[in-house]
Amino acid sequence: MLNPCSSPIMSSNPYCFPLSIQTVLPENYRENDEYRSNLKTLQKLGFYGVELNIAHPEHTNATEIQTFLQEFDLRFTKLASGLTAKTHQLSLSSADNQVRRKSVQKCHELIDFMAGSGAGIIFGFIKGAAGQDRRQAQERFQDSLQQISADARAKQVQILVEATNRYETSVVNTLDEAVQLLQDLDNPFLRTLPDTFHMNIEEADGFGALTKYAAYYDSIHLSDNNRYFPGLGAIKFDEFIRFLKTHNYKGGLAIEGNIKTSFIEDITVSMDYLAPLLKYV
Repeated sequence: MLNPCSSPIMSSNPYCFPLSIQTVLPENYRENDEYRSNLKTLQKLGFYGVELNIAHPEHTNATEIQTFLQEFDLRFTKLASGLTAKTHQLSLSSADNQVRRKSVQKCHELIDFMAGSGAGIIFGFIKGAAGQDRRQAQERFQDSLQQISADARAKQVQILVEATNRYETSVVNTLDEAVQLLQDLDNPFLRTLPDTFHMNIEEADGFGALTKYAAYYDSIHLSDNNRYFPGLGAIKFDEFIRFLKTHNYKGGLAIEGNIKTSFIEDITVSMDYLAPLLKYV
C-alpha cells in the first residue's frame, strides 16, 4: 500500500497531506484587498484549499467561488456551516420544532449549493448548543440528520459531523459518539470530523480514538489547545503528525482557530512550525 508521505513522483503539493485552512468569505470577496492578500499568503505557503464560512450562501455561487480561488491555486474544500447557522439562528437539535424544521430546510439548501462542487459541508455549531438534555438533544439531532441524509446521498455531498466539546454542544462530543450516530444512519456520505482542540478536551486517548475510527474520517482539523493556530499553544503537533504518517493516513488537514495577532502573522508563525513536520519523507 502506497504511503502518502513517501517522496512523491511529480507532485505540486509541498506537503504529504493536502493542507487547507478555515476562513470567512467576505460578501465583497472579489474586491476585498485584505482577503486577497490573505489568499496570496496561503498560496505562497503552499496551501491546497480553504474551508469557507459564509453568512449568506444564497447570495453567492459555489462555482464562482471555485473560479475565484483558482487565481490563488486554491480550492473550495468544505463549507463550514457555523456562520450560516449563527446568522440564521439554526439548530438541528433544538427543542423548538419550528427552529428545527427551518434548520433542516436550510441544510437542504446548503446541499443544493454544494452539489457538483466536490466539496463537503461541516456540521459543527449547527448541531445545536450546550445546556440541553443530552439524550433528547441527540435524538432530535439524529432525526434531523435522517431527514437530510437521503438528499446528501442523492446529490453526493459529504456531510461531516464534527465532534465538538461539551461546552459547545450537548450532541456529539467524542468520535465514539459521532460514529455510533453515523452507523445507525448507514450512509457513506455521512462522515465524522476530528478536531485536535476538541479532542484535547474530550478524548481520554486521542490516538486510540483516531485508530479505532479511522474508517469514518478523511479530514482532520488542526487547532491548538488555546484555540489559536497550531504552534501557538501547547499541543505537540510533531507527535500528532508523526502518528498520521505512521498510520498511513491518506486524508486532508485543515487549520482552524482564532486570530491572536493578525491572520498573516499568525499563519506565517504557525507554518514555520508545521511545514517541516508535513514534508514528505
